[in-house]
Amino acid sequence: MTDKAKFEGKCSRCGKAHYSNRKGEIVVCDCWRYCPMCGAEMQSYTPDLAPNTYGMDDKRDLRILMVCTNHSPPFYSSQKPVEVMVE
Repeated sequence: MTDKAKFEGKCSRCGKAHYSNRKGEIVVCDCWRYCPMCGAEMQSYTPDLAPNTYGMDDKRDLRILMVCTNHSPPFYSSQKPVEVMVE
């Protein structure tokens, strides 16, 4: 006998369905890891300089999280993980 998931939630970014046996569970969608241009899994971005070097208006936030080097120039993504509420 196979247990089937009873509850479903959809990612607000990609529309992928996630399932769980428990209502109210939070699942992290993996769509933020994939390049929207080619679908390949992206690599974590490591800047050549210290992150506090990049900044404007006294803000030192480096917004790039992932990079896909399958393109020229590379695709830089600032998409953060998306939490999906299973209901």
